[in-house]
Amino acid sequence: MTSPDAALISRVSARLAPYCSSAQPTTICVGLSGGLDSVVLLHLAAQCRTSVDFSLSAVHVHHGLSPNADAWAQFAVEFAQSLAVPCRVEHVTLTQRRSHGVEAAARNARYAAFAQEPASVFLTAHHLGDQAETVLLNLLRGSGLAGLAAMPLARPFGQNSTLLRPLLDVPRAQLLDYARQHELTWVEDESNQQTDFDRNFLRHKVIPPAQEAFPAMAQSIYRSARHIAEAQALLDEVAANDLPLCVQGDAFALDTPLSPLRLKHALRHWLGSHDLVLDTRAFDELWRTGCDASADSQPALVWRKQAVRRYRNRLFITAAQIEPGEVQQLAWENGATVQPAGWAGELHWQSVAENGIGEGHLRAGFELRPWRGAVTIRLRADGPAQQLKALAQSLGIPPWQRAATPLVYLKDQLVAWPGVGVDSTFKQTEGETGWLPLWQSGSGTQV
Repeated sequence: MTSPDAALISRVSARLAPYCSSAQPTTICVGLSGGLDSVVLLHLAAQCRTSVDFSLSAVHVHHGLSPNADAWAQFAVEFAQSLAVPCRVEHVTLTQRRSHGVEAAARNARYAAFAQEPASVFLTAHHLGDQAETVLLNLLRGSGLAGLAAMPLARPFGQNSTLLRPLLDVPRAQLLDYARQHELTWVEDESNQQTDFDRNFLRHKVIPPAQEAFPAMAQSIYRSARHIAEAQALLDEVAANDLPLCVQGDAFALDTPLSPLRLKHALRHWLGSHDLVLDTRAFDELWRTGCDASADSQPALVWRKQAVRRYRNRLFITAAQIEPGEVQQLAWENGATVQPAGWAGELHWQSVAENGIGEGHLRAGFELRPWRGAVTIRLRADGPAQQLKALAQSLGIPPWQRAATPLVYLKDQLVAWPGVGVDSTFKQTEGETGWLPLWQSGSGTQV
């Protein structure tokens, strides 16, 4: 019969093996706090080197929150050395403590420290109890399926690395038995007893009495999280199929013929693809204003440094504040890109065979001016002069894009609206070099 510790080593080896290719060296880094869980994980990983080919290192994150922090760092380094494992100590300063809380700030600092380590696989010591706590915390916070799926066994980390939690389905009691059998020592973080932290309150005040009535509580929660993760993955596939129907260029079309539930789900994914994750209240407000506001209104939801704006049943993601720049007098530099002061973007010049500004007009320099709807432009010599406001409406150009794009002037005369066209009076003549102005906003959108 296989001993419990041998079975645990075998389980961890099996989880490491798929990430250890013989084609190229694999480097594995363990997050080593010095507590029981991470001590056991590093010891297990060290044992796995006999059956799986990889190089092993550890990183200890020194938060400086405890008077014992220096002693913990020294313990981590010495313990790693006893296993012939190099250990780097990373000193961090917690930021965003007020907005995110100490727990979240410390977690973000740890992951940022991991990212500095040149490893292809990062191991953390999250176990079965941690997973149960995470599910309960997210449930109490009103999370959706993604939150209730809690921590995955593995996920991408950075561009070319993986974050792996090989102990995620292992009870902490089993880790304690392993540590005792191998006579391991570890440090105790006094903050783990402070029940003013949400996770600690659950760990000490809520879960123990619940486990008396439901001994298999952690295992049951773990299974539920797996079912929820599968449901979320299925919904992600649905969203991936729906997004091409909903997205038109850089906009999301609210009038896409999908059920409201599928359209909402696709919208969440589209926002997430732009790193815009709204909480439930903000998302509901966006949906309400997007669907219910009058057709001629242009509601906007500002979320931190970004905004989601509606125009003609389409949603656009922009900067939170969009202000036009000031008048800029600029010299002509043979088509060189211009980054005008006070404007959020840059002006590119494209050499064209026709319909560009004649180079002869540009040699004396030009001006960039803010957009004015009452100004007129004649795009064709045989066509009418059109007010910019009417032209913008006919082309479906949103108001904020108009405000953010400068107009090109020569001696008080409008020469071109970048992305729209050049006034016929200033277009190149036959045989003359022509230049078409193109405006690239700070968000990367070119017009």
